[in-house]
Amino acid sequence: MRKFLLIFTLIVAPLLCIAQSHTYLDALQAYQMGEIAEAHSLFINEIKANPDNDAAHFYLAMIYSASENTHAKAEEEFKKALAIDPNNYWYKYSLALFYAETERIELTTLLLEELIEAFPKKSELYFTAINAYLNQNDITKALATLDKIEGKIGKNEMIGLTRMDLMSKQGTYTDKQLYDYLESYYQDCQSPRMATMLGDRYASLYNDSLSLFYYNQAIDIDQGYSPAYYGRAHVFQALRQYDRYFEDMSVFMKDPAISPRLKSEYLNNLTESSQFVMAFPEETEQMVLDAYTTHPKDEGITTMAGVFFYRMDKPHYAIELMKQNVDNHPDNLEAAMQYLMLLYYQKLWDELIPTCDRVIERFGYNFDIVQLRGIAYSLKEDYESAIKDFKLIAASAPKDSAIIVFSNSMLGDLYHQKGDSKNAYKHYKKVLKTNPNYAPTLNNYAYYLALEGKKLKKAKEMSEITIKQEPDNPTYLDTYAWILHLLGQDIEAKAIFRHAMLYGGKESAVIMDHYGDVLFALKEYDLAFVYWNQAKALDDTLGIEEKIKTKKAEIGR
Repeated sequence: MRKFLLIFTLIVAPLLCIAQSHTYLDALQAYQMGEIAEAHSLFINEIKANPDNDAAHFYLAMIYSASENTHAKAEEEFKKALAIDPNNYWYKYSLALFYAETERIELTTLLLEELIEAFPKKSELYFTAINAYLNQNDITKALATLDKIEGKIGKNEMIGLTRMDLMSKQGTYTDKQLYDYLESYYQDCQSPRMATMLGDRYASLYNDSLSLFYYNQAIDIDQGYSPAYYGRAHVFQALRQYDRYFEDMSVFMKDPAISPRLKSEYLNNLTESSQFVMAFPEETEQMVLDAYTTHPKDEGITTMAGVFFYRMDKPHYAIELMKQNVDNHPDNLEAAMQYLMLLYYQKLWDELIPTCDRVIERFGYNFDIVQLRGIAYSLKEDYESAIKDFKLIAASAPKDSAIIVFSNSMLGDLYHQKGDSKNAYKHYKKVLKTNPNYAPTLNNYAYYLALEGKKLKKAKEMSEITIKQEPDNPTYLDTYAWILHLLGQDIEAKAIFRHAMLYGGKESAVIMDHYGDVLFALKEYDLAFVYWNQAKALDDTLGIEEKIKTKKAEIGR
């Protein structure tokens, strides 16, 4: 919807030739105090007593114009005020803006043309008229009006850039012609903004000397004009003059008038280039700090700085910044999630859990946060608390198949870690009832049955499903091969383990330990000891050293 900004600074109350009544003055005071209902009632009473009070009609029109439901009444009251005082500038100008606001641009331009003829020195009329012509797509009249303004008040930046914009909207000028016009206009009316635009133009054409010429002129005119420093910095960057690049970017980053969103977007893009950051770590960090110290409470800047320090392997700074973000924006769930994820990545469970509590208390149940807390409890081996959280997740959406599968899979694992196989298997069965082919649960269920030496045929059937789904998953291959070993099928198990070794099995001490057992059962003793020794080197907490001694004694070594 095309709109004109219907702004009225305090309009001096139009005075009648006769003294105003007390009712009118009380109404005007109520209006100026924002007591609109009271003002409306008093203006109605004033008009009943003095129907020719044009000012009362005008203010009543202003009240009605604020609501779409009373626009018809507003127009009626504007016209009554004008009928009483047809030469009143404010009445006619306000009605013109009202027509614009209600999308009757033709009536707007008609009134504005009358006003320009009657009040040729009021420059605001011309700019309002230009806006009206633009809404009618009448560029020719808009340009002619702009010429009139320039003839009255002379050249200035706003006129020059407005004409350039209008010329662009005509669609008959090339970019070169538009910037040739700007360059010509700039010779008679210099401003830092126009100089910077010309600098940007020549920079886009890779004309470094002319772009620097105009950026320098912009800075000479206004030494605090940050866009010129920003443009010049990138010319220096292209010329590999990095000291000067960072000097100019420092001015830009320290300018509080520049949008923090623009700074955070720029720095996010810049710091994603690990090559640049590695080449200039200290200088890049200083840019980030310049932006942060200029906008210490801006969420985007603080998040950008936190992510930067995390990438720079300075997690303590990152955590402090993300915590500040939460403190500064307590109602921002995204800021809280970023802080929680950072605590999670750093495995700071004792800080993560109470922070999750506070966030849940403030925002209510949230799947992601309850999940984080549940995982933190499980990694602290507080299985009871973890089970409560995943039961909460399960109860949050009892008919959602994805939630049923996820929550019960986790509950099965937690009960197993707690040593409660009965409840573990109960939850695994709930998962498989909803999704019979859910590989993670099939694998865990099968593996835990194998560890207990129970229902090995059932375990094998479940495990077979997982390796059909993911034939190169070393964890699933290990489970299947281990079940084959327990069933006495060591030759088949060996083939599966050999496949697992090609796809990450050598990164797991448990898998290599199992492979060693199979090789030993096949009397391939030397190879068995090779894998056991490799497993021991990866993890010396599995008791493999004692196993090696026992197995060597068993074969007389």
